[in-house]
Amino acid sequence: MKNIILLYSEETQYQSGTKEYADNLQNLLQDRHRERDLRFHLIPLSDVSNAEVIKRDLKDKLTRYLQNNSSIHFNYTGGTKAMGIHVYQWLAEYAKEKNIPISFSYLDARTFQIVDDRDGRITYDLRDEISLNLEELIRLHGFKRNNETTHDQDLFNDVINKFKEFIGNQKLKDYFSHYKREIFTDEKGKLITSIKKLKSKIVEKNYRPEGTFLEVIKLMPEEYKLFNDDGSFKEPKNREDLERAIEFLDGKWLELYVYKVLRENLTDKNIATYVNWKIKKPGWERPGHEFELDVILIRGYQLVGISCTTSDRKYLCKSKGFEIFLRTRQIGGEEARAALVTRLSEVEKDEIQEELEIDTGGRKNILVLGNDDLREDILVRKIKDFIK
Repeated sequence: MKNIILLYSEETQYQSGTKEYADNLQNLLQDRHRERDLRFHLIPLSDVSNAEVIKRDLKDKLTRYLQNNSSIHFNYTGGTKAMGIHVYQWLAEYAKEKNIPISFSYLDARTFQIVDDRDGRITYDLRDEISLNLEELIRLHGFKRNNETTHDQDLFNDVINKFKEFIGNQKLKDYFSHYKREIFTDEKGKLITSIKKLKSKIVEKNYRPEGTFLEVIKLMPEEYKLFNDDGSFKEPKNREDLERAIEFLDGKWLELYVYKVLRENLTDKNIATYVNWKIKKPGWERPGHEFELDVILIRGYQLVGISCTTSDRKYLCKSKGFEIFLRTRQIGGEEARAALVTRLSEVEKDEIQEELEIDTGGRKNILVLGNDDLREDILVRKIKDFIK
């Protein structure tokens, strides 16, 4: 039998509690290792910034679980610096006094290897040895999925391939020249949700799609065609079809394009690809208290969140960069990374890359891609380099 002891901070007036995370970790390990004889013990520390209190708590609450152990191992990766230092010191003294073999290790976030204090690196890259699915990973951090799986990538596959062609032939700019966004948005810049309002604007502006935009329209699934092949308005059956069609034409296609390209090219067995996950935390009950990740990669257990935007406005792109960085850290921990896919020029892309690196702590944290990076071979190469 193996005893697994999880130390966590107790909820008090002066510190946040982390028992929820200890519970989540215990549940995951028990689900993963049902066949093994594991016994868990959760030990609260009442003041994680006070050395004497930490040592007192360990003596009062932990000693009973160590007396019959043949050996002790302490991984000090998590917790506050004070917790790590003082727990380490107390355990080392206790083991020496009781003549119990003890070892210590931590996870090197740069190499994803476990480093033993005495023996050095004792594992290879753990992303190649340990795999978590997205459901397990977000559950560890107290989140859950809040939408159902759709099959948009199959439904719109022909249209996505057309965008892939535009990007390869450098005709994407033509699409945005022919796609008149003002036709599909209201006075506040929000996408139109009313069939009557869209019809009225089309009549008022005497609008008919042409060029690359009409090419896309012709390939849309029948229920989401807003125009006939000759460019005349084709009224959708209901509001839901209208909203879905406009959302796709306005930018959802980029999310699905990125997902398709990465899914088809990142075929290593330890890389999983997901698209369009809405995520929330129990207790976030008010409307709007959820967030959405466009594309998600998991290499082993490391999460890479990707946000896609067809905007070419710097301030909007930078805002999305901050958001995807924050959200990936929330659900994937400190080792998570974030990528932002945009239509920015090379100069603007580099400017935002530099600004976000400064604000988030380094190049490894975030990657910004622009219009010149959308071509399949370039997109795949840059994402591969980013996650290796």
